[in-house]
Amino acid sequence: MDGSLNSQLVEADERLSRVISHFYAVQQSAKEPPLAQQMLPNYEMILVFNFGPAMPFQLGNDVYTIRQTAILGPLRNMLRYTLLPGDDLLVVNFTLDGFYRLIGKPMQQISAVDWHKEDGLFDLPYFRDLWEQLAALNSLTDRLQHISRYAFANLIPVDAAGRSLLDSIPYFRTAAVDPVKGVAATNQVSPRIIQRRFRTHLGYSAKEMVRFLRFKQVVSFLAQQPSEPVDWLAIVLRFGYHDHSHLISDFNYFVGISPRRFLRQLGEGSVCISQQGKFY
Repeated sequence: MDGSLNSQLVEADERLSRVISHFYAVQQSAKEPPLAQQMLPNYEMILVFNFGPAMPFQLGNDVYTIRQTAILGPLRNMLRYTLLPGDDLLVVNFTLDGFYRLIGKPMQQISAVDWHKEDGLFDLPYFRDLWEQLAALNSLTDRLQHISRYAFANLIPVDAAGRSLLDSIPYFRTAAVDPVKGVAATNQVSPRIIQRRFRTHLGYSAKEMVRFLRFKQVVSFLAQQPSEPVDWLAIVLRFGYHDHSHLISDFNYFVGISPRRFLRQLGEGSVCISQQGKFY
């Protein structure tokens, strides 16, 4: 195709809104030079289909390559990747427990340790046939329709545990009530059961989600006013951090750099901020 980088974000079929947030398609012209990008941490699961050349990326200090398929998430660190000439990518962004419902396996079994083994993270047998079917299709519309049909055919039904995740949404939008205790009371079960459901269906704890959502709010706030001088003390108070050191700690944890250095990279346009989640 002509031009340089062609990217497109497409909302999922409304009937799949509890499962898939959106699709992201990227095509890089064969004449364009490599393009280095950074993606902020994202706790929603991501499924990548690569129909172009093998794509290198870095997660933490480790470097990997996506050849055909890859499952990424929950991304607790900055992901650095390079778009190459001729790249043709299709990314499926899941929401809530959508990925769990597609593969039917507890998320703690799909651990980062297992993914990083040879032939573990990439070219997964779950999706090899699907990759071949998608690769045979030429248009983005046909590919998205095929993935949607695949999801409809393979999703496991929502159970009581899945419904309790929906019950948790209001509690994550306010700091007034502990999410785990609130959901436990709503569902008349123990907090330990709710904690186990989070790890099984999402792959992380409610406490981790609270920390991540607060950090994501800070990043969104900074992105909305990149040219304005930043009052870091005001941000500490606004988003409920204990002190400036607490804020720095979260930046080091999620992106591996200081808030000021992150702000510089944000101004340079080299950071990709994921779309706001539909639920959390």
